[in-house]
This record gives sequence, C-alpha cells and structure tokens, in this order.
Amino acid sequence: MITCVFCQIVAKKEPARVVFEDKLCLAFLDKYPKSRGHLQLIPKIHYRWIYEMPNMGEFFTAAGRLIRGIIPILGADHVTIATFGHEIEHAHVWIVPHYLSKVRIQEFMRPSEINQNKELAEMLQQALLKEVLETNGNS
Repeated sequence: MITCVFCQIVAKKEPARVVFEDKLCLAFLDKYPKSRGHLQLIPKIHYRWIYEMPNMGEFFTAAGRLIRGIIPILGADHVTIATFGHEIEHAHVWIVPHYLSKVRIQEFMRPSEINQNKELAEMLQQALLKEVLETNGNS
C-alpha cells in the first residue's frame, strides 16, 4: 500500500510549513511553489477528490478565510484556487497568490528560495490566526 504524503503531514510524520489548522483541514506552504505564499489546503481525513467530502462547503469557507488573510500580508494582487489530484491522490486545493507586477504562475521558484519559507510560514500563521478570530467574532 502506498503511503499518502498528505496523510503523513496531517499525522505530523512528514515535515510541512503549516500556516493554518482547524478540526477539518490543514494548510501549508507548497514544497514547490508557483509563487510566494502558494498554499496547499487539505482535508485532515483522506478523500481522493474534493467532491467526495461531505462537508465541502466548510472546506471552501476555510479557503476563503485563508485567501482573505494572506492577500494583505503578501501584497498579492489576487489569488487563484484550483483543485487537483493527479500527483498526490489526496483531495487538495492550491491557493496561489499572484503578483502582477512581479511573478507569473509559470515562473517557478528556485530551491534556494524555498528555504525562506520558515519566516513566511510564521508570518502567515499570525495573520491567519487573526483572520479566523475576527471571522468567528472572537476579536
């Protein structure tokens, strides 16, 4: 049986730069980002496809919170989301910030830039915690 790397990340058996976590999902910086702040949002329970999730609406609500939280922090012009599942067979959503004046999605980051993700992850964790608290009326 093939081990799912995303399930391993949820179980804390594989490293990831986690920026958000709640009872339903986990968001972390993509290992091979298409732009600065590219996130993977995954359900904590293994589903092959997004549409198999019984609580898909809650999942996309979390995606919206993440997007609203990262745009002002990263200075992104906008964010796109996409569902994939060909490389890793675990439901996930790409959350990809776009910087019209700087980087296009086709311009991949170099491995040396990926190492800067610790600081980026910490910055996003703080911003997203604030966004979730404000959205839930706990501020």
